Amino acid sequence: MAQECVALFYGLNTNMYCKQGIIGAQFSHTQRGHALCCASYVRYHKNPKEVWDRVLVDARQQLKNNKKIKDCEPCYQMERRQITSFRQIYNEQFKEFNESKLPQHLDLDLSNFCNLKCVMCDPTRSSMWAKETGQYPKTNGVTSISDNELQEICELSHDLKYLTLQGGEPSIIPQYETYFDYLKTNNLMKDITLNVVTNLTNLKQKFYSYLPHFKFVNISVSVDAFGTANDFIRFPSNFDKVTENIKLLTQYNNLSVKVDTAIQILSMFNVEKLIMWFNDLENYFKSKKRHIGPYVQHVHTPEELCIMNAPLSLKDLFTKQIKGTRFAYLENTLDYKNTFDHNKTIDYIENICKRRKLNIDDYIPQFRSHYDIK
Repeated sequence: MAQECVALFYGLNTNMYCKQGIIGAQFSHTQRGHALCCASYVRYHKNPKEVWDRVLVDARQQLKNNKKIKDCEPCYQMERRQITSFRQIYNEQFKEFNESKLPQHLDLDLSNFCNLKCVMCDPTRSSMWAKETGQYPKTNGVTSISDNELQEICELSHDLKYLTLQGGEPSIIPQYETYFDYLKTNNLMKDITLNVVTNLTNLKQKFYSYLPHFKFVNISVSVDAFGTANDFIRFPSNFDKVTENIKLLTQYNNLSVKVDTAIQILSMFNVEKLIMWFNDLENYFKSKKRHIGPYVQHVHTPEELCIMNAPLSLKDLFTKQIKGTRFAYLENTLDYKNTFDHNKTIDYIENICKRRKLNIDDYIPQFRSHYDIK
């Protein structure tokens, strides 16, 4: 599948057509708002039915007419940097889909409820981040879609062929179980391919009992670095436990696994080990006659963690480690003329450590040497 292709660049394309914008939408909780897709910065704070039936009508028509729209600017930026965009992936992934009155792909982000507080995240995507920074105190950091909006999403789901779930952490968000019950009651699951973006810190939730009822399931496991570096990035995750859980996914017959890696500055120190780790996983899955694929991108925000803003010494180390590997295309994103103030990155990491009572040396001991910290 297209989403399993790493660094596959389809080429700069003047065609602005996007199948996702025509056959789908993203519906999110109150603090984020709804959108044409997950990559769009343009957010709409209307009810789901109004967004689908009225708000997005003009955008869909513009895309069919091969016109640029502001909703899609993030993809245009990726393509200008010769990085495979979501638009290009969606056009390949949904090329057989035809337009209908109801969405055929929904990307759902129903709550920020999460058990991790990843360093590149924010309160709208993680309740633990929100709680740590004092956001949404009346609900203990949690923000979720309303019951009325969830009901509207259910009613819009009768033509679904593809469903993407994000969070927060989908496996612990109760609204997804309610939604699954609706799909099951209405005999809709058998026609839907499900894609779940998960930290896979557990496999014991009721959530996973629904998976065999779907036509097919793609699990996208977020792993951004090797070992303790990943534990720091995705705190308080446990890299060994996540690895164990990935292997346990081989027990499902209707399931494919993808390791979704968003490279950032904190990933760059030991990416060679991450590549070896993934190669070992590939061999394990082959031995079980199962498939696992990679998807590699890089963090854009916050700017303090973007690989374009890394010190020259770290860029050199990173380039040597990725040469000739599936990560090699990321060298094109490194800006060696960049004049970013590295003190911003130091301050960002120090603030994280202070709030969480962590020591960066325990997780990424090489960090200090590349940032000249004694």
